[in-house]
Amino acid sequence: MEVMVALAIMSVSLVAVFQLYSLALRSIKKADDYTHAVLYARSTMDEAYAIADPTEASGSKEIGGAYKVARDVTLLSSSEDGKTKLYEITVTVSWSPSGNFRIKGLRCINESKE
Repeated sequence: MEVMVALAIMSVSLVAVFQLYSLALRSIKKADDYTHAVLYARSTMDEAYAIADPTEASGSKEIGGAYKVARDVTLLSSSEDGKTKLYEITVTVSWSPSGNFRIKGLRCINESKE
């Protein structure tokens, strides 16, 4: 009788340990996905900052077969003389099954027409 109770307690504790292990693996995978998404988003944002004309930076691409990166550039405002423009750059990274990460940045361009 005592052996059966001990086996029951041990089996319940083993099931709990395996569930915790499974949860930890899912959390590691989710953290890895978000880490990749942040790196891809930051890289795509830096590309938009490096381009002379940010309106040419809009578009989307697939990275590594698992991540889709979309970049959208919107003109927020312009000065009266048209020399200074403020752009909003939005980068969205999505992956399956339901991951989604978005960052936004601003870029100001001052075009001197000499």
